[in-house]
Amino acid sequence: MTTTAPHRPATETGAGTPAGTAATGVPAPAPGGRFRPVRKIAVAVAGTVVIAAGIVMLVIPGPGVVVILAGIGLLGTEFPAAKRVSERCYGYIRTAWAKIRRKD
Repeated sequence: MTTTAPHRPATETGAGTPAGTAATGVPAPAPGGRFRPVRKIAVAVAGTVVIAAGIVMLVIPGPGVVVILAGIGLLGTEFPAAKRVSERCYGYIRTAWAKIRRKD
């Protein structure tokens, strides 16, 4: 007769403790690490600065609209609302580009 080991859920280790738990019983850090808030703040500041530079470039010579869209794209890496705006703008740009190409 063949004997098999009992089924263990994937979240347990051989010692019977949940995976990611240290020997002291402290759970492992959440995915994204403890620097997640710092990254979110840094992205927010950088995106805001890029958008502000783009607004300034609307008045002075420079690619203002492109820089504003880049700032929105940067903010979209961390904020869902900015990602939706970025995707909508990208859709409008693709539609306009397709219309321009058809006229040629």
